[in-house]
Amino acid sequence: MNTNPYNTEDLEKIFLRIPEPTVPLVLQLILLSSDYEKLSGVDRDNLINGIEAINKLDPNFSLQARNKIITALKAKMKKEKKSLARAVFQNRINELEQSKYPILDFERMLSTKFSERFLEETIKFEWGKITSHHKYINQWKYIFSKISFYKGDLPDDSFYIYRAGTKNGLSWTTENSIAKWFYNKNLVNNKGKYNYFIKSYVNKSNIVFFLNHKNENEVVYVPDSEKIEYVSLDEIEEIPTINSPRNKRIAKGEL
Repeated sequence: MNTNPYNTEDLEKIFLRIPEPTVPLVLQLILLSSDYEKLSGVDRDNLINGIEAINKLDPNFSLQARNKIITALKAKMKKEKKSLARAVFQNRINELEQSKYPILDFERMLSTKFSERFLEETIKFEWGKITSHHKYINQWKYIFSKISFYKGDLPDDSFYIYRAGTKNGLSWTTENSIAKWFYNKNLVNNKGKYNYFIKSYVNKSNIVFFLNHKNENEVVYVPDSEKIEYVSLDEIEEIPTINSPRNKRIAKGEL
């Protein structure tokens, strides 16, 4: 039984072994395991089932002939003269060696206690990397409900935020011109069916966090359907059109 807690380097390796969209599943499991003693029987089962599901994402983990394959590849490497071919063999060996161990270990998960500050930064970073959040939107909502985020970059007074896309999405922006850019992009990409241009009047307490590493003035917000307003076509026409969020910042002298 291995009860050594995972560290930050271990977490990076875990993320490298799974498809990018499934990252929120791992983050949710980390938060569940940290509260294991308080979990209901159902949530404990969800934790165990979630760990098993993550481990199945590695096709090499259940490979019965793994050791024989590694031995055969090492023998081929010794005979191979081309450095590129040897590198290919070595990469495959590394994959198989790594797969001797599960992506997530239940006992190690229970021993792991990351700081809230570290989890806050990790969650924001991973959210920003992933291009589509919709499939695991419920996992993201759970994650956001468990962590307090720094919101000092947001105004203290109430303000409008904007979104183009589905009505239940979590990614919004404080800039209407950036929302228009996404709206037009969705039209070009034939996503008009779910391409709502909406806004919501909120205050800092309604926002999960602010993120601007893509120059999109993004705010993560769990929408309240009663606060959603639809932006009319006439209003959309009046909003400045930009080529990209980055170009907008260049024009304003921010880059």
